[in-house]
Amino acid sequence: MSASDALPELPEGVRLERLPPASRRVQYPPPVWAVWLGDARIGLIEQWKVPSASATFYRATATDPRTGKPIPLESNTDLRERIDKIVAAWQDPERFIHKSSWD
Repeated sequence: MSASDALPELPEGVRLERLPPASRRVQYPPPVWAVWLGDARIGLIEQWKVPSASATFYRATATDPRTGKPIPLESNTDLRERIDKIVAAWQDPERFIHKSSWD
């Protein structure tokens, strides 16, 4: 998403907050947004690109509301879909926590 692109329409009660760059050494750092549902920060979305491709991807990480631990989610080219996935993981984290088959 370039600076001129508008953010998608957000679900009710959800807002995005663009975070400052983690390092000032990177000349053009990709955007990172905190995802908020009401007063709770429920996840992060990082924008990234494959150097040889034109598509922009969004890496989503939800926060487990019970433990506060991150729940990594897959990347996707649809920002709204990633926001919806973070909200779903916040509401039902068990669906998104990967467990090994021997547990």
